[in-house]
Amino acid sequence: QGQLLVNYIGHGSTQIWNGNLLTSTDAWSLTNSPYLPFLVSMTCLNGFFQDPYSESLAETFLKAERGGAVAVWTSSGLTLPGEQLPMNLELIRLLFNGEGLTIGEAVMRAKQATTNSDIRRTWILFGDPTLKLR
Repeated sequence: QGQLLVNYIGHGSTQIWNGNLLTSTDAWSLTNSPYLPFLVSMTCLNGFFQDPYSESLAETFLKAERGGAVAVWTSSGLTLPGEQLPMNLELIRLLFNGEGLTIGEAVMRAKQATTNSDIRRTWILFGDPTLKLR
C-alpha cells in the first residue's frame, strides 16, 4: 500500500521543490501514514538542518504527524546536478538488486559512485540507517 520510494530530481531549496511544486507546508499536510516512503531528493539544500530558525524540507517530511517519509536522503548544501546522477542511479540499483541492503548500507555505497567530494560530504541520511525497504 502506498509508495515504497519517492525519487525527486530537480531544483530545490531549503523548504521547496522547484518553485512551489512541493513546499514544507505541503509536506506537513500529507496524510499517507502508515505507508511512509523512503524519500530521495536529488536537489540542493533540502537537508539544510543547520538553521536554528527554520526547518528543512527533510525534517518536515520526518516530523509530519499524519504522513511524510520514513527516511530522507538529500543534500545539506549546494550541489551540481550532473554529479548527483551517478549516485542516484547507484542507490536505486543497490536498493532493488536483491541483496537486501539497509538504506544506510545502500547510501554509503552509492556515495562511492561520485568522485565529487562536496557531494559526498553534503549528502545526509535523515532517519534510521538500519531500515530495509520491503
